[in-house]
Amino acid sequence: MLAPRPFSRRSPSRTFLAAPLAAFLFGSGCSPSHAAPPEAAVAVRSAPVTRGTLLAKVRAAGTVHPKDERLLSFKVGGLVSRIRVNAGDPVRRGEILAELDPTELSAFARQAREGLEKAERDRDRARALFSEEVVPRAQAEDAETAARVARAGAEAAEYNLRRAVLSAPDDGFVEERLAEPGEVVAPGRPVLKVAGRGRGFVVRASLPDRDALGLFPGEPALAEIDARPERPIEGTVSEIARTASRATGTYDVEVRLDPARSGDLLGGLSAKLEFARELEVPAAVPLSALVEADGGHGAVFSMEKGRARRVPVDIAFLEGDRVVLKGALPGVRSVITEGAAGLSDGTPVRLVP
Repeated sequence: MLAPRPFSRRSPSRTFLAAPLAAFLFGSGCSPSHAAPPEAAVAVRSAPVTRGTLLAKVRAAGTVHPKDERLLSFKVGGLVSRIRVNAGDPVRRGEILAELDPTELSAFARQAREGLEKAERDRDRARALFSEEVVPRAQAEDAETAARVARAGAEAAEYNLRRAVLSAPDDGFVEERLAEPGEVVAPGRPVLKVAGRGRGFVVRASLPDRDALGLFPGEPALAEIDARPERPIEGTVSEIARTASRATGTYDVEVRLDPARSGDLLGGLSAKLEFARELEVPAAVPLSALVEADGGHGAVFSMEKGRARRVPVDIAFLEGDRVVLKGALPGVRSVITEGAAGLSDGTPVRLVP
């Protein structure tokens, strides 16, 4: 009598039941060990890292002024008798603009002339007496000195009398009238503010130390007048202060405008200046490449074997649309710009033109 056959774990019945279950769970034609599809590469654009010399633009706000601006005042004090011009009037070189009452100054001049005549008579008398050995040499020499002193006093009085009249130093116009007839003015007190046309117009602005350093006279500049922005005017740097202002800590810069294009300007117009200068930097990247910026720190992404590599950076300062870094970014020749904001370290990327 035959013994009963033991049950096998690989029986056809179990195999038949397992196959439909696997198909139901994993789908037709699939196996439980099938891998997920590869991650799609992110399309990005890149830009080179700038090292060494960076051409930067410096911008500043300023004001238009005539190059020759003068405050006219009388050398001596006195009563203002006449002012012949008003603010805005054109003037010609040598034209009389204002006068003092000459009564007192004329009297001083006459007094000085009379004193000179007396001193010269005393000198001549002392010479004659000294030649006859009537008076000592010292007395004759004192008379000579007194005559010279009297002559100097007469010349000074005549000079002050001539300075009782203000004349235009150059062709131009009156900017401001600072006194009126009948006022008593002190010596040196401004009476008129005039501007000459002979040397054209300039724009004066203030620059911070980082922008002023490395800027030299003679360098080109461009001025945009706020009231006429469609017609920028070329110019050159004419003056740079060597000491910062105590009040603001900035440096005064003057740009002389092209006379052929600035002849119709007015003093006091607002303008914007633009300079181009070279900066020596360890490395600079486009502003769009910077991510995770926090104070003086941030990061950029470079491409390495088809993947994004995060590179931490230290920020020195911003220059226009570029970020100047403190380090040189060794081994990084270009950084990702467009698409950088959505990347993480190791993300697959592909470069598009």
